[in-house]
Amino acid sequence: MLKAEKIKKEIDVLPTAMLDDVEKFIKGLKTRKKNGKRKSSLLVELADIAADIDLPRDFSKHHDHYLYGLPKK
Repeated sequence: MLKAEKIKKEIDVLPTAMLDDVEKFIKGLKTRKKNGKRKSSLLVELADIAADIDLPRDFSKHHDHYLYGLPKK
């Protein structure tokens, strides 16, 4: 059995809720291949995730405000 066939079978049995994650992962792989770069850093991957979930640009500076509701410094 070819790898593509195995992957398709695995996708067919995934819960519907997980299909969005699979789609994002595949798009990320395509983008990485187009750019010719491999993401070599965990920090780069975390930054990509933060961009995907639309965190505020000042999140690192004011994380206490966003997480706990404290006033911004």
